[in-house]
Amino acid sequence: MGTITVMFLIMALGYVIGSINFFGVKFGASAILVTSLFFGHYGYEIPPLIGELGLVLFLAPIGLMAGDTFIRNIKRNGISFLLIAIITCVVAGTIISLSSVLFEIPLDLSLGLGTGALTSTAMLGSVTSLTTSALPSVGYGIAYPFGVIGVVLFVQLVPKFLKVDIDIENDKLSVHEPATVGKAFHKKDLIDFEPHGLFGIAIAIMIGTIIGSFKIPVGDKIVISLGNGGGSIIAGIMLGHFGNIGPINFVYDRSKLQLVRDFGLALFLMRSGLNAGAGFVEVVGDYGIKLFFIGVLMTFGTTSISFLLAYYIFKLPLFAALGTTTGSMTSAPSLGALLEVSKDERVSTYYAATQPVATIFLVFMPQLIYMIFGLL
Repeated sequence: MGTITVMFLIMALGYVIGSINFFGVKFGASAILVTSLFFGHYGYEIPPLIGELGLVLFLAPIGLMAGDTFIRNIKRNGISFLLIAIITCVVAGTIISLSSVLFEIPLDLSLGLGTGALTSTAMLGSVTSLTTSALPSVGYGIAYPFGVIGVVLFVQLVPKFLKVDIDIENDKLSVHEPATVGKAFHKKDLIDFEPHGLFGIAIAIMIGTIIGSFKIPVGDKIVISLGNGGGSIIAGIMLGHFGNIGPINFVYDRSKLQLVRDFGLALFLMRSGLNAGAGFVEVVGDYGIKLFFIGVLMTFGTTSISFLLAYYIFKLPLFAALGTTTGSMTSAPSLGALLEVSKDERVSTYYAATQPVATIFLVFMPQLIYMIFGLL
């Protein structure tokens, strides 16, 4: 089958599987990842650019939609968001380090498992820059599938476990005034180059990729970068917050942005699943099922502590706490699942509040762990 045929077959099958109710849980769009793992195992692949394109098409619309509440939420809960993201990263680093010691696996492999469990390609890049071993990539491949699926399940199961009313929980989210469209222009004076938000998404991605291309060297081996995804969500947030640049409008109908967002998520999940599926069974066979369960421990341990911190210590509303958890885990697919559960776009602002901070700290973390173990 041709590449395009395979892509849309995976997407269609994923949506079918995602609509099936498994004991009260639906995978939704995340089932595309599961389907992709199967196809990836049998050698199907798509260019990496498809995954990058999907990520920015997913995150840029989220930024545009979240922009009108993001800044106000930061002003209100900024310290909480910062602490949640940092503590989540510290917890992840602790679990990674303890796993290496307690389960007697190489630190390189444990760090690789951690990058997969946290679905952080930025962290994987940091790890591989510090070692010549192939073990980090092996660990990433083992832990990544459940790193995605585990957090997706978490955000769906927690509301069911707590037996909350979805509408009541949505009402607890901060309610703010709509975004302004600028002081110098009235809405009727603003220019719309096209009515569906594609122009705004294109500008957000263009600016975002420029932001993401900046690399800040730290020491001899570490380079900090938000990447295309992190840059795109920040650019989208700024455009959505201000509403316009001069006479050019950047406020769009959310339903139109959601269509692009969902398509981007599908592409991102597809590429991720195909990439992780290649050799997945062989890797588990070579290194043992133990590594898979270590990855599960890393995912659930970090996710659970992050959520408990946000919900019980910082007293954030349930969906706000889950939003900051998905951001602290840098898990775009789980945000997609959370949006399906809550049906409220405001949860995106909480993801956006913690994801960039977590990304930066996850880049730093491998160097710190290596220093603690005396390997640098």
